[in-house]
Amino acid sequence: MKVPYNLRDHDRFHLLVDAVQDYAIYMLNLEGDITSWNTGAQRIKGYSEAEIIGRHFSVFFQPEDATSGQPDAILATALNRGRYEGEGWRVRRDGSTFWASVVVTLMRDEDGTPVGFAKVTHDQTRYRQQQLALEATERSMQEERDRLEVTLLSIADGVICTDAEGRVTMMNPVAEAMTGWPREEAMSHPVEEVFDLFLEETRMPVRNPIRDCLLHNRPFYLQDGVSLRVRNGPSRDVQDSAAPIHAHDGRIAGAVLVFQDVTRMRSIQREIAFSSTHDALTLLPNRRQFETALNESLMRTISTGTRSTVCFLDLDRFKVVNDTAGHTAGDVLLKSVAELLTRHVRTTDVIARLGGDEFAIILEDCTPAQAEPTLQRIMDAISALGFVWEERSFPISASLGVAEMTDKSDIANVMKQADVACYAAKNAGRNHMSVYHPDNGEVYDRHHQLQVASEIRDAIHANRFTLLAQPIVSTRGETAPRYELLLRMQDRKGEMISPGSFIPAAERYDLMADLDRWVLTQALERRGAALAAVPDLQLSINLSANSLNDAKFLPFFLDLLQRSPLQPSALTFEITETSLINNLLNASAVIEKVRCTGCKVALDDFGIGMSSFSYLRSFRVDFIKIEGSFVRNIPQSAVDMTIVRSINNIAHEVGAQTIAEFVEDDEILQRVTELGIDYAQGYAVGRPEPIESLLTQPAVPAGAC
Repeated sequence: MKVPYNLRDHDRFHLLVDAVQDYAIYMLNLEGDITSWNTGAQRIKGYSEAEIIGRHFSVFFQPEDATSGQPDAILATALNRGRYEGEGWRVRRDGSTFWASVVVTLMRDEDGTPVGFAKVTHDQTRYRQQQLALEATERSMQEERDRLEVTLLSIADGVICTDAEGRVTMMNPVAEAMTGWPREEAMSHPVEEVFDLFLEETRMPVRNPIRDCLLHNRPFYLQDGVSLRVRNGPSRDVQDSAAPIHAHDGRIAGAVLVFQDVTRMRSIQREIAFSSTHDALTLLPNRRQFETALNESLMRTISTGTRSTVCFLDLDRFKVVNDTAGHTAGDVLLKSVAELLTRHVRTTDVIARLGGDEFAIILEDCTPAQAEPTLQRIMDAISALGFVWEERSFPISASLGVAEMTDKSDIANVMKQADVACYAAKNAGRNHMSVYHPDNGEVYDRHHQLQVASEIRDAIHANRFTLLAQPIVSTRGETAPRYELLLRMQDRKGEMISPGSFIPAAERYDLMADLDRWVLTQALERRGAALAAVPDLQLSINLSANSLNDAKFLPFFLDLLQRSPLQPSALTFEITETSLINNLLNASAVIEKVRCTGCKVALDDFGIGMSSFSYLRSFRVDFIKIEGSFVRNIPQSAVDMTIVRSINNIAHEVGAQTIAEFVEDDEILQRVTELGIDYAQGYAVGRPEPIESLLTQPAVPAGAC
């Protein structure tokens, strides 16, 4: 074979060594001095040949690194054993370090005499870094496993692990204590034996969530009202979650159950639930619970065709006891009457305290004629009570109003009829019982509303009204605080009366315009400066049909607006569809003039009428408030969801923003937001508060939803 360039074998060898760029190859004499090296060594080490030839190879060592061996020891090993292999940090000319694998081989001449060393260094920094990272990862994983084990042993929740068959494989100490099963004994038992669940009310067994978790390969949660049967101990209320455990190949390897003892919490919840539905003084159901019981009774009446009796009872001369002997005496009297009522009715009947000295009774499956003897005995027992306080006797009696509930009844009318009958009994001279009859119901109603109308006039004169503010919260992150002003009336005892109790009478006897003027005067004049000081405040004020049809209203409003510190742009007037029906033309003219001042207009209760959309052709509005009866049913009703979506879409098409009423919980709020409705109003985003809260506290931030 022809040799190129006539090179000798020795030269060819050196050429080959120089061509190896990934390895530093150099020769040492027996003292360790460098006699030659390849270009790969120059590249890796960073020295030139002139700088390194003749120097001891220890120049490449990092002094503080004892793990790589010392130069003299390396040479001694190679000399004695013929070869040295090792790893360690080495130093480049610029002071940087790299991880090197080193092989030092003893070289001999032809007769076997040692003449020097051949040293080969390979830069393995990247491999070392990967190795160190892997070691760090393994340490971290081990530390994490250690932490998880310590956490598992120390957390307050019970933890049970099972295999894919639902048999216990692990329990932490909390789980042992809560179930009463020692871990060693529980191992391999079906999870149902160790975690034995039942319904608190019925004591019926409950399917273990581990089974559902393993069957469906997803987390499962325990239903409310479930208890754990404890081995050799009292049961506990628990809540839990079960999640599958997967192997590396994706198959289900088992499941983990995490559970808490919520016995104390549920006890508190039961107490809270009881206090929210019962009167704190008498422990009888309150008005809210009474209305719920009345609705349930009505459902039974409709399904069975039976009849029931509803009775409103009002104590006569109770105010005399309160005013003369004090509220403590009044409280004692109310408790005595509550105990008396409980003794005189069946356990299936319902007794409630509606407020003040008013009680209510539901006599199930009992007509007024059948109920009359029982109610008469109650009246006689109250009259015979003989209430005595501090050696002073107070004559006590009761007036009873009775109404019949049939399968054609509704709750509002039954309560109204019982209330009217009670009023008639009081008006008849007290200590009377009056049964409502349809023939004279209108007379009772009119008489009652006349009394309420008289109360309204007195309240206006005595300034016994108050304003509340309920937030209207943006679903799109608007920051301007927005509220609707709501009106409440106080009776002569100082107790608050809801609008449903006085607005119908005000509408019937043309007092709504007077109420509108009172609200506007309060908001724009008397509180105008304070409200104007709230940054970016937006107020919605209801406007009645009486005001829209009153020729004097517009001049009154324009004069008030001109003198008010509040800017027109801060005001929105809410007008109901029913306000527009009687005089659409006049109402449209008033609304347009109101809008010309810079005020905005909202169409309230939109959707309640069949011709709702036709009003949008008659005049312009800035907001459309979607009728709450549709909104609160959207989680359950696809029809209501479609209606709300349609109203929202059409409102946006005509340039109006939408407000959803009756947003009473988080689920409704979420649906409203998903539909793209602009604002939400209801208990889920804010309850009505006295208007003074706007002036003394930071405004409720919009966009909270």
